[in-house]
Amino acid sequence: MAQYATNNKKIFCINKMSKEICESNPNDPGCSCYNVVMKDCTANPDIPGCKEGNEWKNSLTSVIPEGTSFDSARRIINIEAPERYYCNWVGACTDDKYKPPEYDDLLNTGRCTWKLNMCASNVNVGESINAKFFRDCSINEVVFTDLDSVYAQDPSVQVMLGLRTGDNAALIAAKNKKLQLELRAQGRIEEADRLAKLDEQETIRLEKLDNIRQDIENKNENKKRLLLVLLGAAILISMLILIL
Repeated sequence: MAQYATNNKKIFCINKMSKEICESNPNDPGCSCYNVVMKDCTANPDIPGCKEGNEWKNSLTSVIPEGTSFDSARRIINIEAPERYYCNWVGACTDDKYKPPEYDDLLNTGRCTWKLNMCASNVNVGESINAKFFRDCSINEVVFTDLDSVYAQDPSVQVMLGLRTGDNAALIAAKNKKLQLELRAQGRIEEADRLAKLDEQETIRLEKLDNIRQDIENKNENKKRLLLVLLGAAILISMLILIL
């Protein structure tokens, strides 16, 4: 299913990959994109894609200073980062990976243009690549220090703070589409099971009818044989009477 180039990098035959293959073998490196889109990386932290995503998430939390005042930032990362494991900075959905249909829907949500509502000057990013995920703060920017209080705000306030955005709405729509696809797939499975049970019941019914038919035929055949025996006996008795 895969070939190895001279530089030891695996080049996977994408056309041969499929949902069925990735469902049965999530540890295949070619399924990393499928895993981050379709699997629960919290429950499967070490499978391809989830492993790289979790490493990226941990690299973000590692630059957050210690202290309760930064707990909300860590909580936001733990909530928001796993929703973006399909983004190009994780490397789970490169061109040599199988991409499920839901990948394009998620990509179109714009969630990969993500920044934490936290000033880069408040964390230990330095010159690291993670600096791009933190804001270059200005005097007008809002820094969230308590996640619970932020999400308890009136919806209109959340819009002003950027919590209720078109990106969020698009993500919800993408997740809803994913859920609908899963429900339709489950419905097809249940319908197939229902039809299979009906076929099995029909087969059993036909077998019973065939057994009844054979029993009737056997009984009729036995009756014919008995009549022949009786007829033969009657003929013999008649001949004996005539001889005597």
